[in-house]
Amino acid sequence: MTDTNRAPSRRERAGETIENNPLALVAGGVALGVVIGALLPRLAKEKELLEPVGKRIAEGASAAAAAAREAGKAEIDALLPKGDDAKGQISKIIGTAFTAAKDASRPRTDA
Repeated sequence: MTDTNRAPSRRERAGETIENNPLALVAGGVALGVVIGALLPRLAKEKELLEPVGKRIAEGASAAAAAAREAGKAEIDALLPKGDDAKGQISKIIGTAFTAAKDASRPRTDA
């Protein structure tokens, strides 16, 4: 048996996975950093220095979420028909479905 016929080793498979999906490696590294950071005790000086930064990040994230929510609402409003138009479209769809069902229930005379 030659080396070309053997199954790839774990190291080779891991290397291929990393090459094919480098973002998974980055996400894994970030997750590992978060876990390690959560397990380490916080120092008073660290808390004192980072608390304002954390507040600004939280405020920025809240503002970004609110802006995204408003943009999403505006996009949905632009896509959906307005009140009377929606009623007209729904009535048309129901009427078409009713007509199709009625036509389908009639016996065919051309066969």
